[in-house]
Amino acid sequence: MKNKRKFIVTIFLLVVVFIIGVTGYMKILNVGFVDALYMTVITISTVGYGEIGVMTDTSKLFSIFIIFLGLSVVTYGITSLISLFFEGELKDA
Repeated sequence: MKNKRKFIVTIFLLVVVFIIGVTGYMKILNVGFVDALYMTVITISTVGYGEIGVMTDTSKLFSIFIIFLGLSVVTYGITSLISLFFEGELKDA
């Protein structure tokens, strides 16, 4: 049950990061949903293909926030998964 909760929390946090990212980029960069989603994905994944809109200081600071937030959630999810693996509970989860 504890493992299932960790998984649900990780998915929930990822969804929250995406909502914050998409909403923020739509407002800050004045772009549509798809462009904001694209910016969120390339920011969280740290791929960095290129920015959609003009990057102001505000949008750069927001990107830094999204990078740290997204990487923190992904790291939490990965460490939880590795912990399940080493504890031998992955099969049960």
